[in-house]
Amino acid sequence: MDAIKVKCKKCGRTANSNEYVLDPVYRMMVCPMCIKDRRMGEKVRKEVEAQREAAKKEVPKAPGWDQEDEYLARAHKEKANKIVKVEKLDNERVKYKCPYCNYVFVYNFVKKSPGRCPFCSSNIATSSINF
Repeated sequence: MDAIKVKCKKCGRTANSNEYVLDPVYRMMVCPMCIKDRRMGEKVRKEVEAQREAAKKEVPKAPGWDQEDEYLARAHKEKANKIVKVEKLDNERVKYKCPYCNYVFVYNFVKKSPGRCPFCSSNIATSSINF
């Protein structure tokens, strides 16, 4: 049985009618060449993204950078995470962010409530609060 030659609506090429495929991306029946072109484009985009991510990860270090500097950078980052940041709401209350679980809640200085973080039950460090 001879197949009928049909013109593709996407690219305009002709192909046998039994070779057409319903493509979910184009949402229509397309020829095999359109599918091949789309897949090649996807491959190229993935390779370009991988190259960009690799370029981002390869940040050049300063000359003389060693393990001690790595340790100091990590220690500084941990110390910065432990600093409690609060936002003053009024004279009594502040918006407190727990340094352990990063849960945000309202802390009252006058009543000293809540006494612990409502999420992780860690003590509230009132001495390290920066306004």
